[in-house]
Amino acid sequence: MGHSSYGYYYSNERVWGFNMLAANNISLTLSGQTILKEVSFEAPEGALVAIMGPNGAGKSSLLKVLSGDFPTTLDQVALNGKRLSHWTDGALAQFRAVMPQSVQLNFAFTVEEVIEAGIRHPMPIAKRKAHILEMLAMFDVGHLHNRNYLTLSGGEQQRVQLARVLAQLEATSTSETKYLLLDECTSSLDLSHQHQVFRVLKEWISTRRAGVVVVLHDLNLAAQYANAILLMDQGRVVEQGAVRDVLKPKTLSDVYRYPVQVIEHPAGWPLVIADVSA
Repeated sequence: MGHSSYGYYYSNERVWGFNMLAANNISLTLSGQTILKEVSFEAPEGALVAIMGPNGAGKSSLLKVLSGDFPTTLDQVALNGKRLSHWTDGALAQFRAVMPQSVQLNFAFTVEEVIEAGIRHPMPIAKRKAHILEMLAMFDVGHLHNRNYLTLSGGEQQRVQLARVLAQLEATSTSETKYLLLDECTSSLDLSHQHQVFRVLKEWISTRRAGVVVVLHDLNLAAQYANAILLMDQGRVVEQGAVRDVLKPKTLSDVYRYPVQVIEHPAGWPLVIADVSA
């Protein structure tokens, strides 16, 4: 038997706690360059956790580790208490869906075909079509279902990809906790659709056994919608915890190398403002 830094005993296969996505003491070196340094992470069921930090902080690399993209770290990441090294690809697809920062398609698929490609669970044709349309409607792109995906704007493509990963998980009937891993999922969206996406994600978490991990640059979106923040810089964790505990003026100014102020928004969340007068 062993013992993790989170206080859970584990065997060769089962590790840490159930109903969470967790990583323990992750270090990652690529092409001789250290990308991550002793990073530990938890995303429990029912939470939206934002991974934040300046460019080059290691955010996307950490998300790839959590997704299982690096064989050397599979034993240090666990989903629902089970090491990623003990999951098959097919089984993992029922519990974890990933939207990378950039999705390149070179063929003229319709929007409906893009969504269908992500659904691995068998469904009757009529039910599958209804499911696809329902997922597209959640992100305000249902009217585009017959369009050539390559003709869509960047923001429309991004919302289609969000529908794709949610459709993947919603098509499965498992009762265990599911997770969405999203890398800059609102970077191409206008203000209205940014908030629409996060409202959908929060609603999904509140009505399902689910968790969301999102790489995000917008500190104020995180302040409004995240349950917790992991703040990174140069491959290390600087702070992690509740939103108010992480979004502190000195911490943010040091990490982003630019002076900021944090004030209270009238609606009750921290509001981060760049201090252009400094």
